[in-house]
Amino acid sequence: MEGQPGSHSPLPMENSLLHTRTPVPPHLITTLNTWAQHELTPGWLDSLPGTVERLCARWQIDLDSIIPDTYVTLVLFGNSPELGPVVIKSSPLADEFRAEATALQLASSANVSQLYDVDFQRSAMVVERIMPGTQLRQVAMTDEDATRLAAETLATFWRAVSDPTGLHPLRSWMRALFDWSPQSDRIPPDMVEQAQDLAASLLARSSRASLLHGDLQHHNLLQRNSGAWVIIDPKGLIGDPGFDIAAWMYNPPNVLEGDDYPHLAERRISICADIWGIHEQELVAWAFVGAVLNACWSTSEATPDGLLHHCIRVAHYLRTLLRQ
Repeated sequence: MEGQPGSHSPLPMENSLLHTRTPVPPHLITTLNTWAQHELTPGWLDSLPGTVERLCARWQIDLDSIIPDTYVTLVLFGNSPELGPVVIKSSPLADEFRAEATALQLASSANVSQLYDVDFQRSAMVVERIMPGTQLRQVAMTDEDATRLAAETLATFWRAVSDPTGLHPLRSWMRALFDWSPQSDRIPPDMVEQAQDLAASLLARSSRASLLHGDLQHHNLLQRNSGAWVIIDPKGLIGDPGFDIAAWMYNPPNVLEGDDYPHLAERRISICADIWGIHEQELVAWAFVGAVLNACWSTSEATPDGLLHHCIRVAHYLRTLLRQ
């Protein structure tokens, strides 16, 4: 979900230091300066050093000196005598932070990275760092086996939720699609209209609301030293499980490099339908809708045009699998 540029005083690059004297990544601050301020937690950057220091003191966390240069969420790696390898995450996007932390709480299991501590007021959490943390896309595995593994693992994440407070309702998550204004130079208008109609129909007839990951792709499945696979970084949605196929269908980024995507897509759909017990055409529809939704998100000036074109091409292929 993309932020929109807003007029405001830019956040300072200088003096944005953690208690370890390590600077907050400049790219993160640059991103914040382009974001609509009403979407950001007021004073987040100013309070960040103190927030991180308190979490480190509470769990005796020794932070790594190198900080990943992330987009809008601060990610810090460290080690705790009590917890072991950990990740501290903090985000100025309070709603998205709350949804992720809530999802980790609700989905707690051996197949999900463990949430150790969370400060909702300051949007900061301490979570398990999966070691060695090999991503699924880095493992020599056929696409069919990878899809089967992902589908089986994701099915353990889904669960009924008695109180959805803090999670993103699926319809709200898809608002960029429903609110899309025709821009023929960006996305074919007929493609958007078809996705809007399909999305409305899918949501109207959905009879099952579950906790959803919202972004399950190859780099969000990590392998433990034991060989077990673990889900990380849920978006924290509540809605129809069929939607969770969407991100898988346009990932990994090189999925279109070969000339066999239509066959690959059909196999992925078939495998997921078999494991999840969801009709293939319903999954095709969710996958198409998800690809167009991601295309709508990808029209931001901060997003490379290549991602937009990638999503449109995937949506085009998936469209051919829809039975009218």
